[in-house]
Amino acid sequence: MSKSNVQLDMQQKQFRPEIEGLRIVAALLVAIYHIWMQRVSGGVDVFFVVSGFLITASLLSKAGKNGTVNFFDFILGLAKRLLPAALIVLLTVIIASYFLLPETQWNQTIGEVFASLFYYENWQLALSNTDYLDQTNEKSPVQHFWAMSIQGQFYIIWFFIIISALWISQKFTRNIRKTLFIILSVLTVASLSYSVHITAINQPWAYFDTGARVWEFALGGILFLFITRIKLSSALSSAAGWLGFIALISCGLLLDVGGQFPGLIALWPVLAAILVLVAGQNPTRFGVEKFLGSKPMMKLGGYSYGLYLWHWPILAFYYAVMETRNVPVHHGILIILASFMLSFAVTTIIEKPIRSIKEKNRYHSKAIAALVIVAVPVFVANTLWSGSIKEDVAASTAEGSEEFPGALAIVNDLDISYDENTELLPSPANLDINMAITYEVGCHHEEGQEELPVCEYGELENPEYEVVLVGGSHVVPWLSTIQTFAEEEKIKIYNITKISCRFNGTGTGEDMSEECPKWNQMAKEKVIELDPDLVIVNTDIGIPTSPVVEPERVELYRELDTHDLEIFGIRNNPRPLFDMNVCADPANIDHEECSIVAEEYVPMPSKWDRVENKPPNVTEYDYSEYFCPDGTCPAIIGKRIVYFDGFHMSRSYAESLGPIVREDLVAKLEEMDR
Repeated sequence: MSKSNVQLDMQQKQFRPEIEGLRIVAALLVAIYHIWMQRVSGGVDVFFVVSGFLITASLLSKAGKNGTVNFFDFILGLAKRLLPAALIVLLTVIIASYFLLPETQWNQTIGEVFASLFYYENWQLALSNTDYLDQTNEKSPVQHFWAMSIQGQFYIIWFFIIISALWISQKFTRNIRKTLFIILSVLTVASLSYSVHITAINQPWAYFDTGARVWEFALGGILFLFITRIKLSSALSSAAGWLGFIALISCGLLLDVGGQFPGLIALWPVLAAILVLVAGQNPTRFGVEKFLGSKPMMKLGGYSYGLYLWHWPILAFYYAVMETRNVPVHHGILIILASFMLSFAVTTIIEKPIRSIKEKNRYHSKAIAALVIVAVPVFVANTLWSGSIKEDVAASTAEGSEEFPGALAIVNDLDISYDENTELLPSPANLDINMAITYEVGCHHEEGQEELPVCEYGELENPEYEVVLVGGSHVVPWLSTIQTFAEEEKIKIYNITKISCRFNGTGTGEDMSEECPKWNQMAKEKVIELDPDLVIVNTDIGIPTSPVVEPERVELYRELDTHDLEIFGIRNNPRPLFDMNVCADPANIDHEECSIVAEEYVPMPSKWDRVENKPPNVTEYDYSEYFCPDGTCPAIIGKRIVYFDGFHMSRSYAESLGPIVREDLVAKLEEMDR
């Protein structure tokens, strides 16, 4: 395409001082809302709009000068601007996390550092079912990199959009602005429609979904195409600019930004940013652009990126060290000041020198070498940290160790003392993967899966007994318990499970997935077909908010009785209403918040005992005393951590229950033989 075809758009590019001020306002809003309000401000959405505006201007300018855009030059230019500060933050996080974060957060942090380094942190959080606003979840120090990841993905998308628009206009329309407007309009409508849809059905996922955010960048691009054609009177421009500014700073206060983003409600901060930009194109004596474009605001705006990068890790480490989520005003101010100081230091010492590197050849060897020098330590440090954890785990999970009695400490009335140096099983650093083998081999029914997966364990060749373990994630850990003796007792185990589902007949109820009814029907039919000696299930949900056994569960067990199926019912383990992982530290074992009250979580009699007209085929086994000795339910028992994620039993603790459950299960099987 000839240079003249994009000349008109190139002429539109101009320095916009108010954008620097808008950036620092957005960054401060993000920091202030995170620190004191623990809410979302809408500031990130402003970054997205501004990025769409500026990158469209930049790419069209390059195309206007050269007739095209060189992908390598484009990416290297972005890398020189974005990577130095981000890499220094990641390296600092790795070092600080090792010394300041509890080991239970190490694996999460390592995984998210890699995700942030390679710009897929948003998908890492989405796939791990992270709720950005759930204050019960422990936040990693790099969780805020989700926004940079979306932005990085957007830059790649935008390059190909601009190249496509150039090609189309060259071949057909000869009008780059019209072509690009059509493309961006279609993208805006499609992305916004998808955003509204996915936010309605799965808001935590939508929050991190690139597709649900692209429309914000696209509107910024469309604004650039036409902003010079928007003419406002002085009065209207001033009113629009200040209206946008006030709307922006009040967004998080007036709206449930986090709980409804990024659907239609995200139009609030997006349109607020657009109003400010339009006002800046029509400057007035008392317009908001005079304030945002002032020298102090422009100067601060140069450090807005660093402020965003640094404030969250400092806040995360503050939470860990101070053991509180309530930040006093003076502490919060210090966090913001420290973020500014670090931003200034990194920008001055590292970022500016790398950005100012001038190359005399087209290979950009100096700039690439500088970026590699900063990036390699991050990758190497994180890899070595990850490797050291795996070695530690391998050394600490030796089977049959009498040093870690777990539930047997209660059976044998062992008096175990703890201090900060006490070794635990599993290693707290590897707690989040200390799960039953079914998680490793994919034995759970997945969403959209037509067939019902059934896995087999224990004695597979010549079993004397067959049992079916069926239910949701809370019945799964008991597989690890039964596996400790299944081969010796010649028991074959069929595993039929689905996460976020309970085997209650209907598949309906609190926290159940949409496919639970279908899975329940398939599971029931399979259990009847297998005709095992025993069906092993949970008899209740296990949380205080569900005080009774669902009637449909009772009816399901009654139906199984008509098929002569006996049920070995296990009372659910206590399910704390907060993440017990924070208590997986021997130094905190006596902490008041780390030992929930048994009477509240496992009241007597059990929920099943209170059911009237119980089906005769059900026998409930209550192992609550091995979770809640002496009236409390601690996170550590017999040097074993009880929960692997806060409320699901860890494999290590489940295995320690083997001798206890073995006696009951074998006795029940032998009783049925007679």
